[in-house]
Amino acid sequence: MKYAQRHLASDEELVYATRQHWTRLFTEFVLLLLIWLVAGAILWFLPSAVSFGHIVGYVVAGIATLATVRFWLIPLLAWRGTVYIVTTKRIYRRSGFLTKTGHSIPLSRVNDVSFEATLWERILREGTVSIQSASEHGLLTLKHVPEPESLKDVIYQAMDEEERRCQ
Repeated sequence: MKYAQRHLASDEELVYATRQHWTRLFTEFVLLLLIWLVAGAILWFLPSAVSFGHIVGYVVAGIATLATVRFWLIPLLAWRGTVYIVTTKRIYRRSGFLTKTGHSIPLSRVNDVSFEATLWERILREGTVSIQSASEHGLLTLKHVPEPESLKDVIYQAMDEEERRCQ
């Protein structure tokens, strides 16, 4: 959990940290396979005896590489850059690779925590956690969370501990 430790303040302890569920990248992986299958098929059926065959091969490989970067590498980096953290003081969502954004809610301001998981998401053990707060931003939604119900329980336990410490 080194990726989470650097986001902690000096008076905080890490309670829970996770990335988005791996299924977030499933569509991108299918697109990656499709891109290279199409590129391979074009290269396979391209007549090599034609004088411009090598140039077309390089163009097809270049387009496939650009499509791979756009439809697989960029989403992979976005997935890798999205972190959900619960500390002894706050709940924190950080996302982005080049342009980073963060949103945190102090545990003392949390009013309600709910989760939602469709049948398919329950089978894959993922879902969405919504955190309602008394702040001006109001709602923090964490999508593609592994084990959303357990994260909800962790948040409530951290809130109870924070409340005990403040008394």
